[in-house]
Amino acid sequence: MSKIDRLERSLARDLSSLIPTLKDPRIPLVVTVEDLRLSSDGRSGKVLVSTLDDEDVDGMLAALNRASGYLQNELSEAANLRFTPRLAFYADPLKML
Repeated sequence: MSKIDRLERSLARDLSSLIPTLKDPRIPLVVTVEDLRLSSDGRSGKVLVSTLDDEDVDGMLAALNRASGYLQNELSEAANLRFTPRLAFYADPLKML
């Protein structure tokens, strides 16, 4: 397993624990980080999320993208990285049918 793969798994695990702490009402109680893919230089990441509540997926994604700076800051403290990737959140097309 490469260093990028290990970092992706670690960041996805940390994000899974950070998302429930967000206080935005547009974010449902259960949001699952399905996948996190980093760019080759590790400076940006695409996060695929899903939820059981399919009513306001666009609102959830807007809230997560708005909180991405906060999440990036929290990840930098937890992961102790030189560069923390800029995160962009997307609905997982396989889970949101």
